[in-house]
Amino acid sequence: MDMTEPEANAREREVMDATLRLIGRGGLKAVTHRAVAAEIGMSLGAITHRYGTRDLLVEAALNFALMREVARLRALALKLQSDALDLEAWIDALVGWYAKELDSEAEIHVACYEAFLAAARDDRYQPIVAEWHQTWRRSAELALTAAGSRVPELHAGIFVSAVVGIVLEQLASPRRSFKKEMRAALLELVRGLIGKR
Repeated sequence: MDMTEPEANAREREVMDATLRLIGRGGLKAVTHRAVAAEIGMSLGAITHRYGTRDLLVEAALNFALMREVARLRALALKLQSDALDLEAWIDALVGWYAKELDSEAEIHVACYEAFLAAARDDRYQPIVAEWHQTWRRSAELALTAAGSRVPELHAGIFVSAVVGIVLEQLASPRRSFKKEMRAALLELVRGLIGKR
């Protein structure tokens, strides 16, 4: 019996999510067809039929993760636009989003960092990583322009780099005070960039 398109898409997402969880827990080396099949209770043959090699499976999962993150960042950017005129509200919303994400989806975020590293080694991943960064920078530019930045494009790049580093640090060394510390660090950074104290 053939699966309908929604069923096939749901199955595909299940395979991708399982692969990303494996990457998040054990790095790229943790991904095998057998491990993915075991993770979701699917037959090994179904996985190997769709993804003939381990490299194809890893590549598909990393691209899936980054494309999904780009879509989620765009949705977050739209949500944050209403707070863009109030710097503290914008940062509070951003920090709250990340705190929730890292509580519930830490493995997926680890997998995204693996995709960044993959882009450093293989230019196939560079366009989607560049799109991820560009989406983030556009959102930050809007808020920083509203906050009074004279060079919002430059400041947005600095801001995004800080967020990437803070989130990576939390993934590597989780701390209970993450939300409070991230908020304080980002406020201090932005106030320093735009010259407001």
